[in-house]
Amino acid sequence: MKLTITVMDTENNSYDVQVDQRQRIGTTLRVMRENLPDFAYGDDAYIQSGRTRRRLKEEQTYEEANIYTGDRLWIMQKR
Repeated sequence: MKLTITVMDTENNSYDVQVDQRQRIGTTLRVMRENLPDFAYGDDAYIQSGRTRRRLKEEQTYEEANIYTGDRLWIMQKR
């Protein structure tokens, strides 16, 4: 099933993307980093669900991470 989610990068840029629920979160971020020159996501960042506030692993699929249509993923800088 296709999901439509919003990804917020470390510069507060917002991107609406459509992904398959079985796709890995890391795959989405890699493709965005390769194709969007303004996408800010460094090696010292982590991913957080806007709905549940849980940290997510890049190896997880959206289904495993319980991400649904309308959810937001925040890219957060480690401090």
